[in-house]
Amino acid sequence: MAAFAEGVPSFADGLPRPNVTIDEVRRLAAELYGVSGEVRELGSQQDRNFLFTESASATEAHGRRVLFKISNRTVRRDEIEAQNEAMRRMHAAGHPSPAPLPSVNRRDIETADVDGAAHSIRLLTFVEGTPLIDFEHFSADTIASMGALVGTVAATLAGFEHPGLDRELQWDLRLGEQLVEELIDHVADPERRAFMLGALEDITASLAPLKGELPLQAIHGDLTDDNLVATAGALGRPELSGIIDFGDVGTGWRVAELAVACTAVFHHDPARPLAVLPLIRAFDEVVPLTDAEIDALWPLIVLRGATLVVSGLQQVAIDEGNDYAEAALEREWTIFAVPAALDSRVATAAIRRALGRPVAPGPATTSRDATLLDAELARRTRIITLDHTSTALRDGSWLGDEGAEAEAQLLLLAARTGGVAATRFGEPRLTRSVGVAHDAPVNVATGIELYSTAGLALTAPFAGLVSSAEGHVTLTDGARTLVIAGARGLIEGRSLEGESAAVPTRVDEGDPFAEIDGWAHASLQLGEVSAPDAAAVPVPRFVTAEEFPAWLAVLGDPSELIGLAPSEARAEGAGADETLRARLDTYAPLQGHYYAHPPQFERGWREMLIDTEGRHYLDMVNNVTALGHGHPVLADAVAQQWRMLNTNSRFNYASVAELSARLLETLPDGFDTVLLVNSGTEAVDLALRLTKAFTGRDDVACVEESYHGWSYAADAVSTSTSDNPLAAELRAPWVHAFDAPNAYRGTHRGEDAGQRYAADAVAELERLAAAGTPVGTFIAEPRNGNAGAIEVPTAYLSAVYEAVRAGGGVVISDEVQVGYGRQGDVFWGFEQHAGPGGEPIVPDVVTVAKAMGNGHPLGAVITRSEIAQALADQGTFFSSAGGSTLSARLGVTVLDIMRDDRLQENAREVGGYLREQLLGLAERQPLIGAIHGRGLYQGIELVRDRETLEPAAAETLALCDRMLAIGIVVQPTGDRGNVLKVKPPLCFTKESADTFVAALDEVLTRGL
Repeated sequence: MAAFAEGVPSFADGLPRPNVTIDEVRRLAAELYGVSGEVRELGSQQDRNFLFTESASATEAHGRRVLFKISNRTVRRDEIEAQNEAMRRMHAAGHPSPAPLPSVNRRDIETADVDGAAHSIRLLTFVEGTPLIDFEHFSADTIASMGALVGTVAATLAGFEHPGLDRELQWDLRLGEQLVEELIDHVADPERRAFMLGALEDITASLAPLKGELPLQAIHGDLTDDNLVATAGALGRPELSGIIDFGDVGTGWRVAELAVACTAVFHHDPARPLAVLPLIRAFDEVVPLTDAEIDALWPLIVLRGATLVVSGLQQVAIDEGNDYAEAALEREWTIFAVPAALDSRVATAAIRRALGRPVAPGPATTSRDATLLDAELARRTRIITLDHTSTALRDGSWLGDEGAEAEAQLLLLAARTGGVAATRFGEPRLTRSVGVAHDAPVNVATGIELYSTAGLALTAPFAGLVSSAEGHVTLTDGARTLVIAGARGLIEGRSLEGESAAVPTRVDEGDPFAEIDGWAHASLQLGEVSAPDAAAVPVPRFVTAEEFPAWLAVLGDPSELIGLAPSEARAEGAGADETLRARLDTYAPLQGHYYAHPPQFERGWREMLIDTEGRHYLDMVNNVTALGHGHPVLADAVAQQWRMLNTNSRFNYASVAELSARLLETLPDGFDTVLLVNSGTEAVDLALRLTKAFTGRDDVACVEESYHGWSYAADAVSTSTSDNPLAAELRAPWVHAFDAPNAYRGTHRGEDAGQRYAADAVAELERLAAAGTPVGTFIAEPRNGNAGAIEVPTAYLSAVYEAVRAGGGVVISDEVQVGYGRQGDVFWGFEQHAGPGGEPIVPDVVTVAKAMGNGHPLGAVITRSEIAQALADQGTFFSSAGGSTLSARLGVTVLDIMRDDRLQENAREVGGYLREQLLGLAERQPLIGAIHGRGLYQGIELVRDRETLEPAAAETLALCDRMLAIGIVVQPTGDRGNVLKVKPPLCFTKESADTFVAALDEVLTRGL
């Protein structure tokens, strides 16, 4: 490859676009290429691009589309010839890209006068597809596919040589530092300009020793989301389909091709700079990166962003009316600022980890180091815990403004008892989380905090140079720097003040070097920190859990410097993934788990689940925990009962009678007997046994798409194929499944669907009786919960109940999921249904669990005494835990809390509000086919077509994964897997409803 032309190019004058009108474009296209038709301009910063759509012929569905391109007048002809040849090479390798078309004179390039100067003009084939930038959300798979494509382009262009590749191009990152320096005055905002100049200084320092080691080759130079085109594939996700705009083809660093591509990711997910790692990993699999390229990559990414910013601002200044350039300005600032805000050493460590390359460790303490505190004070130092394991943080005290106050109070209390209090390094603090939020919290501590109720002198743990300014003291031995924020420098018993404080002073190990009064923050950093003022300290006090492992290449654990054992800073591979592997090794996978890569939840509060990284998620699926997570009244009642007594129901104690009486109070007259069990499955199993004994009949009728439990009998009447794909094949001969009464997508639809479904069921009951197998029991949920909160249509249950009883059978209302106040306007689901005269329907047996114990194993069968007594000749019934003192006290307390916290009323009010919001969302999101349910038991059915009702199962699953990434736990249900469960704890608030609806709207709008 040839070197740059002699001399250093200047970019100060800029490159205004060719000044041409649409009429001139039409004339030139017709004269030079014989092209006419509809024309519109496509965006470009320095060239002019026009899309022609020719008229369709009689045999064509639409006319040919071609790109008419007028290059900037500064582009040489041999440069354009090189671009054309690069396109041909890509075509030969099978990669869709533009190709030059011949003019009427059979030339690939024509020259014409535009605005008084000669310009090169081409006609190119048009690559169909949508620019990737128009897809708002990039999944990890999409990002990885970008990396694979960019790597393929680099591999294809390797070895390509042409005189036109040697260009003095402003986008060549070999000239990037010069470009930014020349154009920096276009950055008018002083803070932004200072930030960019600081970044440029770091870039120069990082790249200087690497430039001679970076491989050169022909590169496309602009493989961004503007120039990669895609089609909407499965789930609406982009599938890359081509490459456009070869205007920046030239010789450059090979790694610059990757750096440019990486910048396309940041404005799509600005809170996660490391979201770019899949792209880098995929590129490396095609074109293995050298060590020098890995070390240069992040500085080059930042440099590319900086060149975009200054060039864009210059273009707007010199090219009035360039809407394309002006519209990109804030996006280009994000492309620069996001990676520039992350220490390049940290980013490089993250890249090395992602590529499986060795990472140098961060600074460490040694056995020779002394401590900051004297031995007695170090021994009495109290450590406070602020992560998910903290027992001092309770009842949501860590949230909002109270979090900082709780942190301060805990430090103060610990200091009063020990003299000094300290926090833990690498700890994901609850107090630094913000509740449910779109992005992961910035809450992992990069240092430790010290708090003393009195003035405290710190002694140097190692010999080095001390300096002080702006409330920071630094001690460095060259290889590492200890930074104490909130401290004053101290030399030979006197405080360092004024200009002398900034002058490095030598201290020996054990010498006093800093003093604190109250709070201080200590961090151990790699290398020498040049200045202790706040602006120059590069390490933030908190980082995200995703970034923290990479920060360990820069940070050390200062715990040992105060005489404490090292904190257990988490390394990659630890945490949720490791826990999942351990689970799968020992806990039968048959028991299943949500998500392919689930968070590790170890805590909860109200309608939130909290993982081990301190992130809070909105819990949309825990109908088991009806009261909400961590309810303090329930926790205190359970703890008190454990201290008092826990034994089984064969002993005589009050709470089992109290719970039974309280349950009967919620039901119509006629119910007089309660049997307590451990779960909903046991409740259904026992209910079936009771009704079989009472009627003397084995045959049971149920409805399709339902779930009632996992025991032999409960599973036998469970028809849902989502829970058991072989449910129909394995169905016992004594089980008879009626058509699922679904008026939305079932056999019968519309207002009279209930009557028609009932007629079918009654006919089947009559057929079974005539065949000598009369039904003794009918079991159904009053709302089909497992199918997605599907409404059982009007008139269905009353007719079926009547027919079953007329034939000598009894009916069970399975309320395990849909009862206990969850639907808001009624306590029991069967209360929603009435007979033809409006009279309420009443089942013979009610089964309940889940909410009854708020997650504790507790369920009940509630019936009439004659039905219960039918089992007496088979012995007495007993459940060890079902009616224990603990379970009974807990059950009573749950009912108390539901009453005192008005949770059924809340389900009605907030559930109604949520339903209204979801119905409004459905009007603008076509993937939503229907909103089922009421109260806080709802289902959002997703369909690909509202006419055919084709289930959007894959989309539903992908949506759940995407929602998890932005802090919402929601899961699919139903035999088609296309209904979102909406059954949060009953303490759910309108604010949480708004959060959920907004998140769902975002995902459906931006893509999966």
